[in-house]
Amino acid sequence: MSTKKDAKKPWLDEGLKILETRGPVMLSIENLTNATGKTKGSFYHHFSNRDDYIKNLLDYYEEITTKDVIQVTGGPEDPEDSLKRLTKMTFQFSSGLELAMRAWALYDKKVRRFQDRMDRSRIEHIKELHIASGMDKDTARIRSYRDYSLFIGLQQLRHHYSEDEFRKLLKDIFAEKG
Repeated sequence: MSTKKDAKKPWLDEGLKILETRGPVMLSIENLTNATGKTKGSFYHHFSNRDDYIKNLLDYYEEITTKDVIQVTGGPEDPEDSLKRLTKMTFQFSSGLELAMRAWALYDKKVRRFQDRMDRSRIEHIKELHIASGMDKDTARIRSYRDYSLFIGLQQLRHHYSEDEFRKLLKDIFAEKG
């Protein structure tokens, strides 16, 4: 992350917390300044307005939950190991935040376009890992949609399990072949 992005990071991290716990309507400049302990002048130093902030927030979320993950799990090493690492990494992210982002996308067209782009990138990455592991393209495409759908659906159920139970469930589901 560049120095300019580093300076924005506290604002963006706090925005993700607010989004997860209080919803997108609470992403006001006032709530952000209160949460960060910074001034409105500081906010406007980094962002021209709330819309600019939201664009930066969405880009940041995509960077940390999609682009960085793809970079870490897309190397030339064993594709099976990459798939396992991908599963482990993605379920370390807050399912509440992912759910909040998806809920927001239901009624905000800009967020929907952003979410659709992220979903396509994530599915394509999973497909490429499956192809690298020896699957034909059609099977890899179907499997990538299945795996991604499981990821999204399991987030809805995560609160029913302890952390250990949930990790075992993930291992059981994603270690299954076929």
